[in-house]
Amino acid sequence: MPLILGHRGLSSQHLENSLEAFRAALAAGLDGFELDAQPTRDGVSMVLHDDDLARTAEGPGLLRQMKSSELPKLKNGEPVPRLSDVLDLPAKLINVELKGEPGWQQALATVEAAEALDRVLFSSFEHSEVLQLWAACHEARCGFLWNSEEAADLGPEELADLPPELMLHPPLDAVLARPEIWRPYASRLALWGMKTPAEAKALPFEAAILIVDGL
Repeated sequence: MPLILGHRGLSSQHLENSLEAFRAALAAGLDGFELDAQPTRDGVSMVLHDDDLARTAEGPGLLRQMKSSELPKLKNGEPVPRLSDVLDLPAKLINVELKGEPGWQQALATVEAAEALDRVLFSSFEHSEVLQLWAACHEARCGFLWNSEEAADLGPEELADLPPELMLHPPLDAVLARPEIWRPYASRLALWGMKTPAEAKALPFEAAILIVDGL
């Protein structure tokens, strides 16, 4: 059975990347959740997807230009979560997507301080970030993220050249389009881009991790 993670928490029903959404994912029986982490100006790793806070917070502002103490509250009334606070939740696995280069140093330091390396999977569309983090800490679980167009351009040779220790994070639609090239890597696949786990049943194999918006 694959591990099922909530995309930015249980984002189909709650404000994304909020403690409310993360707790709801666990209460719904999911194994954990995916989140986005990036540092503030004072180097605190915060949980937020966008560079600007306006979409999910009560006020605008560029996260990386603000101190953690200056951030407005989220639209659900919560503070913007610190990564350290989220790591306290009893998830089997937390997929930490690195946003905003460079952000891996703060994220790694936060996870190491929480002694949570065994419960965290780092990933990023910026593969250089992943490789830098992995070089600094070979114990860290890491993976490469691709969007649909990038994943469609990958061939068997490119996949075979990737470090076997790393996870692979393509979207479900790209894998459904060419399941034969992804099948050998099923145990390393963390698939995203689906509303519910049922969408992955169309695959002729079982991936290791499914990242879903809801149930």
